[in-house]
Amino acid sequence: MASESRKKTKLIQVRATPDEKVVLKDRALEFGVSVGELCRQAIFGSKPKSLADQNAIQELATLRADLGRLGGLLKGWLAGSFQQQPPAIKTRDDVVKLLRQIEESQKSVVEVAQRIGKSK
Repeated sequence: MASESRKKTKLIQVRATPDEKVVLKDRALEFGVSVGELCRQAIFGSKPKSLADQNAIQELATLRADLGRLGGLLKGWLAGSFQQQPPAIKTRDDVVKLLRQIEESQKSVVEVAQRIGKSK
């Protein structure tokens, strides 16, 4: 199987001012791609996602997973799945309320990630 770079055999040259070249390099760096890849994506209609957006989406996914694990632990505790004595709390309803807040937080994380994905 030929590598991606071997498929790209034709060179296209574009003249630019020194200032334009700096801007192109800065934009490519901002998006975490090469100048050539930035140009290809711009020409062929796809929008490059910045590294900041990719990192934000990854952080949101990690947060959602953490919330899911916490919710799972709470559900297990509520179901009596653990051998250990549960910590003393005010009421079981307080824990159920916390579980609902965790579930709402997970939904919010997904909505934010979807908005980030659609904005690019």
